[in-house]
Order: sequence, then C-alpha cells, then structure tokens
Amino acid sequence: MDLSRNLGLISSEQQERLRKASILVCGCGGMGGVCAEILARMGIGRIVLVDHDRFEPSNVNRQIHCTTASFGKLKAKVIAKELRRINPELDLTAFVQPVGLSNVSGLLSEVDVVVNAMDQMLPSICLEREARRRKIPIVDAWITPFASVFTMRHTDPHWEEFLGFPTKSKPETEITEEDCRQALRKEVDFTFSHFDPLRHVSRKKVAQVLAGRAPRPSLAPVVWLSGVLMANEAFKLILGIPEVGPAGIFYDQYTHRLMAGKLPKVKRKKRFKREVHG
Repeated sequence: MDLSRNLGLISSEQQERLRKASILVCGCGGMGGVCAEILARMGIGRIVLVDHDRFEPSNVNRQIHCTTASFGKLKAKVIAKELRRINPELDLTAFVQPVGLSNVSGLLSEVDVVVNAMDQMLPSICLEREARRRKIPIVDAWITPFASVFTMRHTDPHWEEFLGFPTKSKPETEITEEDCRQALRKEVDFTFSHFDPLRHVSRKKVAQVLAGRAPRPSLAPVVWLSGVLMANEAFKLILGIPEVGPAGIFYDQYTHRLMAGKLPKVKRKKRFKREVHG
C-alpha cells in the first residue's frame, strides 16, 4: 500500500508505528464503518472487526458501506472485504458475533486500542471494563445530535463513575435492562448539557427513544464526523499524541463551534482544555 502522501505530516518512524499497531473496532455500522476505513487508509497494520448484524434498508442513510447490494449481508464481512481491497497487506480479522462476557477477553487479546462504535449499553460496559482491566485505551462517542468523541485510559475516571450509572458497582451478570435504561438517560442528560440539542431534536422524540418506543435518529454528517474523530483519536493514542480524554469534545456541525466536554463532579484535566482550544 502506497502511504507516501502521509509523509511530511507524519514521519517514517511514526508510519512504522501505525503499521505495527492493532486496533479493535466493535460495531461496524455508521461510526465504526467510517472509522475502520480511515484506519485502513492511514496504514494501521492490524484491524479486528466485530459485529453480528446485517445491513438493512434503514442503514443506507448513514452507513458508508451500506448499499442496495449489501442489504441482508453481514456488516463485518462486507467491511472486511472492502478494507482488503483498500490494503491487501492489512492483517484483518472479522468476527460475526455480539460482544459480551463470553468473548470480550478474547477480542481484546493483543490489541493496542479499542474503538467502541456500538450503541448498546451492556455490551459497551462489558467491553470498556475489560479494556480498563487490561490497561488498553478506549475511543468512544457520546449519544448526541452533534459529532463527538471521547477517550479513556485506565487511569482516567470511567463514564459509569462520573455519570453515576446504576451499573457502576454491579458485576456484569447482575446488570438489568432497567439499569441500562437509567444509564442511557444519565448519558443523554450529560450530553444534552452541551450546546443546545433540543433545537434539532424534540423532547418527545428523546422520550420515545429513552423508553424504547422509537429508534435513535441518526444523520450521516453526525455519524461520519464522529467516525472521523474516533479514527483521529486512535491515531493519536498510537503515536503518543495527547488525546481528548474522558470529557471529550462536541462539535456543532451547524455553527462550526467546538466545545470541550464538562465532566460532572470530576475536575477536568488541564490537558483537555489545552488540546481543544490550543
């Protein structure tokens, strides 16, 4: 794969570090699909994809690898095929399975960074707890009408803690569906305190989504921008460039404003502000 146009923005030594890196991408839909493709084009040497779902017509509005020809096909397999066409030298593994306690340990074997692009609460908690136990940094995105990204190292406060999830002191096997619903509400309360999301999504729609009566609305610019930001943070983690941290950032694509996340009850590290505002 010819990566010569990367040079000048990164060094040959940094490019080699990317080639030796291994990244796990959990969730191959909107954000995960965009993130995985950028990582492959950037020259990441090993990518592990995990998704048990198939493409369907409702995905085509935002999922970059979804076309009429891919309806009914396994997302992980479709994206794996595309990534191999981009870089035939890529060390690529695609798992068609949901993420959970039974497989999370194996999935995290020999990876340097975890990208969580799933939208289910319990699998996300299982994944991120195991990553922290293994001291593997995590890249994730917030639930919001705006593009967003955040990162967590094992030394950072965890979102279960600083958002006060009811799951924070429970073993994964004891977490209930109601716990997950309450955790989702707390995440939405936090993310909706940044900018003015209710200008773009109604309270009624938010209530329907939180109650499980409606699917989460999702727009291509938000999804793709978030996927790009996730790939960028993974890139920075591999190269040792300071990343955004657990507070994260929110990008208002309507007004082109950038806002640093504000952690409740946890003092923001100075590096967050420095990274976002220069």
